[in-house]
Amino acid sequence: MVPRIFDLDQMIAISEAYCGYDSLGYWKFFDSDDAATIIENNLESFIDLIYASNTTLFKTHFTPTGKIRQWLINNHRTARATYMTENDYNILRQYLSKGMQPKLNWYRAIIANVDWEHEKNIDPIIRRQILFMRGKQVDVCRETSLTKQSSFTPNIEIIDFDTGHWLMEEQPKAINQAIEEWIKKIL
Repeated sequence: MVPRIFDLDQMIAISEAYCGYDSLGYWKFFDSDDAATIIENNLESFIDLIYASNTTLFKTHFTPTGKIRQWLINNHRTARATYMTENDYNILRQYLSKGMQPKLNWYRAIIANVDWEHEKNIDPIIRRQILFMRGKQVDVCRETSLTKQSSFTPNIEIIDFDTGHWLMEEQPKAINQAIEEWIKKIL
C-alpha cells in the first residue's frame, strides 16, 4: 500500500468494504484514555475474549466498534481455547497485569501518525520474499484485499491454516514446519 496518513475512520470503512464487517473498531477502544484501566480491571474477561474457544467471538465481540468496551465493562466471561494452558495463562496474566498502557501505545502511535515523516517516502513495493500465514477461522484477510495488495507484494506466498488468530499457539508444529520449508525454498 502506498504510504499515506493513517485515518482510523477511513480504515474502518475500508475494512468493512473488504471484510463485510468492522474488523478494526477495537482500535478506537485501544486509543481511548480509559482503555488500559478497563482492561487491567477486567483482565480475565480480556484474556477470555482474545483467547476464546469460540473463534466467532473475535468477529462479534472484539473487532466491532464499541463491542470490546461493552464486553469488558460487563466483565463477560467465556471458555478459553484448549491450547491456552494454565501455565501459558499465568505467564500472560502476569505480563498484562504489569500495565496495559505501554502495550496499547503501538496502536496510539499509528493512529497519531507519529512515524509519518519517516514513512512517507518509503517504496510501497516490498521486493523481498514474503510468507503470509493466516488462520481461516478468523475472517480477517479476504482474498479481495490480498488481490488489491498483490501489486505491492509480488513475491508473496500465502499459507492457510485451520486456526483462529493465534496460529503459533494453536498449531505450533505445523507453523514451524511451514516456516522451515519456506526458508529452505527461498535460500
